[in-house]
Amino acid sequence: MRTGLTVAFDADDTLWHNENAFADVEQLFNELVSPWADAETAERVLIAQERSRVATYGYGVKSFALSMIAAACDLSDHEIDARTLRRFVEAADDLLAMPTVAIDGAVEALQAVSAEHPTLIITKGDLHHQLRRIDEANVARFCFDVEVVADKDAGTYRRILSRHRIDPERFVMIGNSIVSDIAPLVEIGARAIHVPYETTWALETATEDPPNPDRWTSVDSIREVPDLIAAIAADLETST
Repeated sequence: MRTGLTVAFDADDTLWHNENAFADVEQLFNELVSPWADAETAERVLIAQERSRVATYGYGVKSFALSMIAAACDLSDHEIDARTLRRFVEAADDLLAMPTVAIDGAVEALQAVSAEHPTLIITKGDLHHQLRRIDEANVARFCFDVEVVADKDAGTYRRILSRHRIDPERFVMIGNSIVSDIAPLVEIGARAIHVPYETTWALETATEDPPNPDRWTSVDSIREVPDLIAAIAADLETST
C-alpha cells in the first residue's frame, strides 16, 4: 500500500481546453436545425439524445456526432437533407483533429505536483482521441500511469485505487467536474480539488454540492493546486 500522497489530474477542461469547442459546434447545430426548432428546443432534444447514448457509446466526439444526427432527424421529422447531416460529421471530424491547447498554468502545475508526489491522469472519453491528446500535450512524462476510462464513478475510482494499492485517505483528484471529479471521490473517502472551467457540459452539471466539504475544495486557478497539495500532504503527515 502506498504510504505517501498520490495525486490524479483530469484531462479535458482541467489540463487543456475542450468544452468550448463543443459549445461552438452546438451553436452550429442550433443554426442548422433552426428551420424546425428554436435554440432552446434544439438544445433540449440534443441533450436528451446525448444522455440516451452514453451507456451504449460512451463519452466523446463520436457519441456526440451520433447524437446530433439523431436529434436533427427528430427535430425535422426526418426532413433534414443529407448535405446538412454531412455538416455534423465534418464538425465532428474537426473536433477530433483540433489541436490540444493547454490551459494556462496547467502543465506547470502537473509538473510541480509530480516532482513531489506520485501522479497520474484519469480521464474519460474515446480511447484513441484521448491518448492522442495526451501525447500531443506531452504530459504522460510526469505520470506513473494514464487511465482512460469509460466512466468516472465511485466504482471506477475504487478499482483504480485498488489496482495501484492506494489508500483513498491518501488520494487527491483534481478536475473541473463536480459530477465526475469531485463527488465520486468524496463518496469513497478520498479528497478532491475542483478547478472550474469557463463552461460545463449539461451532463457534467451538478444540481448540488457534494457533502463533506472538509474533503474537497474549489480554487479559481489550477496555478493554486501545487500549494494546496503541499498543505494537504503536510496535514496528513501531522495526523499520522
